[in-house]
Amino acid sequence: MSTENLKKELEATLLITKWSPTESDLKEIARRLKGLKGSPSKSDVEKVVHDVVGSYECMILEGVDNTDLTTLLILATKATENDD
Repeated sequence: MSTENLKKELEATLLITKWSPTESDLKEIARRLKGLKGSPSKSDVEKVVHDVVGSYECMILEGVDNTDLTTLLILATKATENDD
């Protein structure tokens, strides 16, 4: 699984409009997401992305339900499988 899919899913989930993560950044994001316990919230994912890449531009839409982050966790797991 390429990190490009993870990047696209992060952009869709967090409504990212402008950022420039490196391949290394995406692998680190995947590693950290994989390490989160339980069901992470959108806020948890935002924090991981911000901690790794710093600031990024995104849209904010009130009332959007982004609680199902299962796909993101699956992609993070698959993106790090080759590194293990």
